[in-house]
Amino acid sequence: MAGPGSKDSRRRWLTLGEIIAVLALVISAAGFWDAHRDRQIVRTATERPRSAAPLVLMAIVTDAGDSLAITAAGADRIIQTQTIIFPESLGVHAVDTVGNAHIEAGWFGDALRKASKPPRRDGRLTVGVITRYTDNGIDREDSAVYDIGHGWRSRLLQSDMPRLEGITLVSRGSKDLAARVDFRWRKAHPPA
Repeated sequence: MAGPGSKDSRRRWLTLGEIIAVLALVISAAGFWDAHRDRQIVRTATERPRSAAPLVLMAIVTDAGDSLAITAAGADRIIQTQTIIFPESLGVHAVDTVGNAHIEAGWFGDALRKASKPPRRDGRLTVGVITRYTDNGIDREDSAVYDIGHGWRSRLLQSDMPRLEGITLVSRGSKDLAARVDFRWRKAHPPA
């Protein structure tokens, strides 16, 4: 048997209260770590740019069909600039717009009239559209092929001019945009 000064008498068992206090400390540390990890996940998710829903352009006819005002679907999307690419065979240079996204019949009307065979009927003009826009404060870019729907307006002392009616999305993607525009134009207007 050990005496009061022996090594065995210095050992002390933990009381039930002390065990509960240690367990509470471990549980509290685990809860703190879990909450910290959740905050990190939320912070990472908000910092990472969200994937954008595809951009859809809409057109509003203005100036009795002489132009189209272009807008993006969704109030959080603001168009900054656009580049409109025309079929190469029309001989019309690409047009850049800044801040006021629009398409004017005057940009391509003469070339389209020369390329269209009389009698002129309602038709479609294929164009490539590169749109730079902000989406909830994030800068993005979209490239797509659109058809511009048009009719013809006869003018008394001047040549016929296209009357713009709207736009329709044909396909998306930036790869070979000009080539896709030319291919679609040649398919709809084969050389004579």
